[in-house]
Amino acid sequence: MDWLQEHLALPKHLSSRLWLITLPSAVVSFEKRSDVPKLPKAGRVLGFALAGAGLALGFMALRRPDTSLAYEGPLAAVGRRPAVAAGLLGLGGVALVTRSTFLLMYAAALTYAAGTERMSLEEPTSKTLLGGG
Repeated sequence: MDWLQEHLALPKHLSSRLWLITLPSAVVSFEKRSDVPKLPKAGRVLGFALAGAGLALGFMALRRPDTSLAYEGPLAAVGRRPAVAAGLLGLGGVALVTRSTFLLMYAAALTYAAGTERMSLEEPTSKTLLGGG
């Protein structure tokens, strides 16, 4: 990953509008225009569960922005910021519900990059996501 950041000039910080709205819609748009195989339909139930968990965690993070998840493990950097974790869970859930292969890979790559602290993801807030911020 260091070679990629050095030679491809990958960003070190992404705003919440970019990583949560703009880039996923571009990924889905690209995928619809190409002949990429879709994920199996069996993953849709898991997708609804992940999206629901992301939504619930997102509401908790908006109501209590100073909280963090009590988790120590490989993705502890994401757990310290519940709004980012909620966004990533939601992206993964939407990817499974829509059967989008590239969106699932995008969500997994963002989770890895944020979990290893190679990239900083801005925490989504209601102002930035709904306009006005």
